[in-house]
Amino acid sequence: MYGDNALYHYLSLNFFFSPSHATHRSNIGNAKLGGLLTDLHMSSHDYSWALSIFYFGYVIFDIPSNIVMRRWRPSIWLGMLMFTWGVVATCMSLAKNAATIMALRFLMGVFEAEYGQRAGFFWSCGSLAGAFGGLIAYGITHIPTDTLHTWQWLFIIEGLPSVVLAAFSAWYLPNNPETAKFLTDAEREKEVRRLAKDQGAANDHTWSWSLAASVFLDWKTYMYMFIYITGTSALQGVTLFLPSIVKEMGSWDSAISQLLTTPPYFAAFFATIGLSYSSDRFFDRCYHMVGVNIFGLAGFLMLMFVPHEQVGVHYFAAILVTVAVYANVSVKVAWFNNNFAGLTRRALASAAIVSVGTVGGAIGGQIYYDPPLYFGGNTIAFACLAAQTVADLVCRFLLARENKRRENLRPEERELEIAKYGGEENAGDRHPDFRYVL
Repeated sequence: MYGDNALYHYLSLNFFFSPSHATHRSNIGNAKLGGLLTDLHMSSHDYSWALSIFYFGYVIFDIPSNIVMRRWRPSIWLGMLMFTWGVVATCMSLAKNAATIMALRFLMGVFEAEYGQRAGFFWSCGSLAGAFGGLIAYGITHIPTDTLHTWQWLFIIEGLPSVVLAAFSAWYLPNNPETAKFLTDAEREKEVRRLAKDQGAANDHTWSWSLAASVFLDWKTYMYMFIYITGTSALQGVTLFLPSIVKEMGSWDSAISQLLTTPPYFAAFFATIGLSYSSDRFFDRCYHMVGVNIFGLAGFLMLMFVPHEQVGVHYFAAILVTVAVYANVSVKVAWFNNNFAGLTRRALASAAIVSVGTVGGAIGGQIYYDPPLYFGGNTIAFACLAAQTVADLVCRFLLARENKRRENLRPEERELEIAKYGGEENAGDRHPDFRYVL
């Protein structure tokens, strides 16, 4: 329907240019090839910390940001975050030394907090943004100018769209279906019913500190944190260093290296859409993540053990690992959102999982320390992806066992469990009638 698609496409465009897209996260890798380290007299150690410090700001402020959005108008809050992030991103072009870059990167993490809750097509837009990031970087290297360096143009051109789009967010984005201006009455009623059907998510509109505390007493929260942090370590390692990894494969210059990062991201774009569709079609999360991870593990093994002279094999391996680390994100985000019900529990669980899991981004910024082969970095990324795969299977086993236990509850046991968790309204995913998505 028109209204639903209007919001869907706007949020996808928002995500493409927003703080959480791959354009900026790959952008600093392109900036490195564009002379950032040389012009600012940065060491490789400074660069690694500039990559990692972003995630500390993200982790510290993600949960508070989510609480603010839960209790305030999302349209205003998201617009403010997007505007301030765009300003800081653009200001990176004015940096004069490593300390300034690190301070601005930290602020970007602060203003990006809460943007991690997108799935499916939104995450495919993230990988598509990474593809355009390489094309933009390639084009910028051919701009004849004596006033600004290549890396400065990168930050300006890729930061300004967020500032522009932020102006429309407060006006266009609704706070809930009831206030969505672009929906007809029939569409509005349909959206409300859809939310109500969404495993109880719309049946809990009250804020409760006891419900908030229950999120941090739930084993699923920590299991999904581990799944997220291991995946993010590999994802951000690949994203931040892909331009450098590709450059070390051959004798081409920095501009060609940036251009060659485009096909892996395009492949990830289509893989993300396909995997998300299949995951929804078969209502399965775990096995889809495991399946795509196998391709990523194979890619890392190729990068580690295939002779460096076989450039074609190494480039194919780079495509495999990029596809794997990007495509599984939409599935894992959908998975933990499926398995927490009630607005309070779902919002805080999502914020906690994403914020703590984003520590993996700081790890990813430190692991690729050994050019030109990056054997150590690829080994660590392989181990992270393998650990995530094992955790996926363990999580699925535990959830399936809990589903089976609930199916075998006697009526009196069922009533006791409902009462234990505060009644029908507060039980959420702990309700004995709730079944976890596997």
